[in-house]
Amino acid sequence: MIDKLKSQIQQLLAGGFFHILFGNTLTKMVAFISSIVIVRLVSKQDYAYFSYADNLYSYANLVAGLGMSTAVLKFCSGKNQKEDKAYMLFAMKYGNLFQIFVSLLIVIYANTVPIPFPEARYLVTMLALYPVLTNVVTTIQNYVRAHLDNKLYVRMSVVQTIAVFLCSVIFVLLIGVSGIVIARYAAIVLAICVAWQFLKNHMSGVQAEKLDRKQIKAFLAMAISMMIGNLFSSMLANNEMALVNYLISDEIVTANYRVANLIPSQLTFITSSIVVYYFPIIANMNRGKMVWNKVKKIGALTGGLIFAITVILMFFSPFIIQVAYGDRYNDALGLFQLFWIVYAINAGFRMIPLNMLPALGITKFNAFLSMGTCLVHVVIDYICINVLGITGAGIASAIVYLVSGAIGWGYLYKVCVKEEVSKTEE
Repeated sequence: MIDKLKSQIQQLLAGGFFHILFGNTLTKMVAFISSIVIVRLVSKQDYAYFSYADNLYSYANLVAGLGMSTAVLKFCSGKNQKEDKAYMLFAMKYGNLFQIFVSLLIVIYANTVPIPFPEARYLVTMLALYPVLTNVVTTIQNYVRAHLDNKLYVRMSVVQTIAVFLCSVIFVLLIGVSGIVIARYAAIVLAICVAWQFLKNHMSGVQAEKLDRKQIKAFLAMAISMMIGNLFSSMLANNEMALVNYLISDEIVTANYRVANLIPSQLTFITSSIVVYYFPIIANMNRGKMVWNKVKKIGALTGGLIFAITVILMFFSPFIIQVAYGDRYNDALGLFQLFWIVYAINAGFRMIPLNMLPALGITKFNAFLSMGTCLVHVVIDYICINVLGITGAGIASAIVYLVSGAIGWGYLYKVCVKEEVSKTEE
């Protein structure tokens, strides 16, 4: 067992898994520090204007490039350079055109309709290229991941995050809040430069294949399905926050709820690191028992890791609250511990099947499951909050995560094992 464990660790090390885990941790830390520093450097008014403008473009990111940058992960396998280049160029061209269209709508809206902060209009205009450039760098990163160069992917992420932090500080001191926008653009350009040699080696001198209608249809179907799935999944927390505000309408309860969510929600980034590493590996495998066994092992590893971390952090919850938030939030302890369990179910049980199904090309199911989960979550949340108060929010989320995770695992078993057995019997 020890030899087997050593061998698995060596494989993970060689494949760049620990680079991903370290890189994601570093980027989270730098982004957190950056947010604190920037808040201190600009006035409350300027920060409010920037937050408003940035929030408008957050909606553009939910539909980024119609999901084509994510579809690159599945369709660019590294086996056929001509085909890979064709999909990459298609995603770049039409994904960016879509983002330009969305940005244009936002700029027109902000400059023609009365908005809460008219002073933010110039920032909205300055940020117009941000969704487009973000789509460019994300598409490149996913192309890099599809070719299993996880170390380069991490370098791009780390360079971009550190550059945003350093450039933001410099430019904000020089020209004020608009310096944050320039810093973001500079960071994206630097991240692209990091990957330039890789792109040159993979695409220079390669004649892209002409994609036929069937290939384009399959690519777009996956892209849009994955976009819908991500869209509705990201809405769960927003919907719950809205219900808490609407049904309880108490500033103290809302503050406790936000605090109880902030740190436990970070459990998902551990699972995200695992998914980043394994997604392209699973994408290059065919459905069957081998995939089921592989994903089952990934799920067991993730679940065990998340469970161990959750137990430890629940035990230290009083200390964590005291250090992070002080005496003011001691009354949030029970809710804080409840949300460790909630996010442990999501990160340790639900996220793996719902991310591995798209890797196998199963995206429509994910899209419908995400939509259904979102609607059911609103109903259960509404009932539980009315009956149990703020505790009901955590219980509702736990139920929804548990049931949707079970459905995801069940469907994964069906397409990988049951369908293979049926074909064999035929």
